[in-house]
Amino acid sequence: MDWEFDAEVFQWRGPAPYFFVAAPAHVDDFLHAHLGELTYGWGGIPAQVRIGATEVTTSLMPKDGVYLIPLKVALRRSEGIDDGDHVRVRLHVGRRNVGGQSESASMTTFVIDAQVAIHLATGEATISPQYSLTAPTLLRSQTLALVYESVRRGEIDEGVGRKILDDVRGLRIRYLGDRSLEDHAWRLAVKLNWPDIHRAEYIALTQLQADALVTLDDEFAFTASAFVKIASLADILRPWGGGQMARPNPDDPGPPP
Repeated sequence: MDWEFDAEVFQWRGPAPYFFVAAPAHVDDFLHAHLGELTYGWGGIPAQVRIGATEVTTSLMPKDGVYLIPLKVALRRSEGIDDGDHVRVRLHVGRRNVGGQSESASMTTFVIDAQVAIHLATGEATISPQYSLTAPTLLRSQTLALVYESVRRGEIDEGVGRKILDDVRGLRIRYLGDRSLEDHAWRLAVKLNWPDIHRAEYIALTQLQADALVTLDDEFAFTASAFVKIASLADILRPWGGGQMARPNPDDPGPPP
């Protein structure tokens, strides 16, 4: 189902700012009436949102009886959107199989897990500067644990381990972990009956703020593919429009949220 409507952007302030527009009454009525057909099973609804020339995949969020439409960083940056702006929104709900190279080319923001972060930090690969990496704040402790375990097992010495951690810090990853993400992850973990919530945080963050999830864990990738788009390491490293790739400058704080 597709709609087009005008809406005002508002900011939900927290440790990491999120920007939203609210679904108008007629759209909200349809979403609630057809929730069983559209939802992942716990309230979130997969959707594509277009403002101007930019389209992203996202997940509509129920809050206080109204569905909110998250405006991802890539969308706001491309279209120059800020708090209080009035925008023309084109919304499609449900999974649209666009397929092909155009789908891959539209991906610019990736959620990565700890194994991917370590792989990027220790390899010779370079990341296209047009791409953004993001992760739940728990990636820091997971990365620390993985490197520490490698040192304890004698696979690497302590100096190498500390160098890996320094290189991970230089990847310019945007860490997020506010109440909205926690609530989203909680409901997903309950739905899937997972024993812990860590993997749910990666899926929830991808639904809210990114175009795709990148993991080296095949089992996790298979499970997550039911909820979000899965990308490969090659997608992170693929240059945008054939431009030259370069490792991000660790002294560059990156674009504003």
